[in-house]
Amino acid sequence: EGFVNSRKFIALDLYNTLDGLPPLEIDKLQERMLRWFRVHNGVLKCTYSRRFDDFDRLAVSAMADHFPTSICVHDIGASDGRTSCDLYDQLNPLYGERLDFVTSDYAPFLYVLKRAGSRNRLIVDDQKHVLQIATPPFVFINIGRRERIAPYPLNFLMRHIVIVLYVRALLKDYEAGRPNIEHTRIELLGRACRTYMSRHKNFRFVSYDVLSGPTERFDVVRAMNLLNHTYFSEPQLRRAVANVVQSLSEGGLFITGSNDEQGTIVRGGIYKLTKRHLRRINTSGGGSPIDALIAGVSGLNL
Repeated sequence: EGFVNSRKFIALDLYNTLDGLPPLEIDKLQERMLRWFRVHNGVLKCTYSRRFDDFDRLAVSAMADHFPTSICVHDIGASDGRTSCDLYDQLNPLYGERLDFVTSDYAPFLYVLKRAGSRNRLIVDDQKHVLQIATPPFVFINIGRRERIAPYPLNFLMRHIVIVLYVRALLKDYEAGRPNIEHTRIELLGRACRTYMSRHKNFRFVSYDVLSGPTERFDVVRAMNLLNHTYFSEPQLRRAVANVVQSLSEGGLFITGSNDEQGTIVRGGIYKLTKRHLRRINTSGGGSPIDALIAGVSGLNL
């Protein structure tokens, strides 16, 4: 935080440059770097370790009951993977090599565009949507979202000037293939997630959009703090749930829920797929906010 508690943002290309700091300090810094950052579809990357502990125990109990020998899990919308590591830590002692754990996010890999020798740079996704602008000492985030002139007219003016004078010209030169434009990749994978990927053959991270069709079949699909009306319209939510149903094996479990901050109760549900219909078998905190939608979509002829 800066002057009079105003928020300051750290450019995302510094995300994995924290080696040498104590592990817990790295985790906290990375959490803060993602706190207000959104990808192009508007979904926040905000995440915290140990965020779903109580709900995870409920979910793991259901998984062990329904899949006593082996299990294939897909954790969707996992941001930088730290909450996936939390769930993996509970499942791996139960299954060992009989566990196949896939975690995914919409945009785990971003890119930095900059002119050679310049400190100014853009953070973009693979579709070249501008997500962040760094013009030291300023970092502008959520570029695709409309910003009101009030209450920070100077910020609004500076961002507009930077976009007009710098961003458009840089993108134009990059599309034209000018040789002085540098292009590097950022992996928004947390410290623990990168460690697990290197140490555990049954833990992998992939890029996946919940609105796209399924690519594999799973015993369990989990989607936490993702499927809600803040991020998606009603038709989009119906499509996402339909994709989950299609990706589940018969008798598979769909686990979904939302909470506010670390340590707060998860409003969630656990659903079992039987003859292409999701039946709720357990709830937490009053149930999932999209419980009725899940029942409606899974009851369709999919």
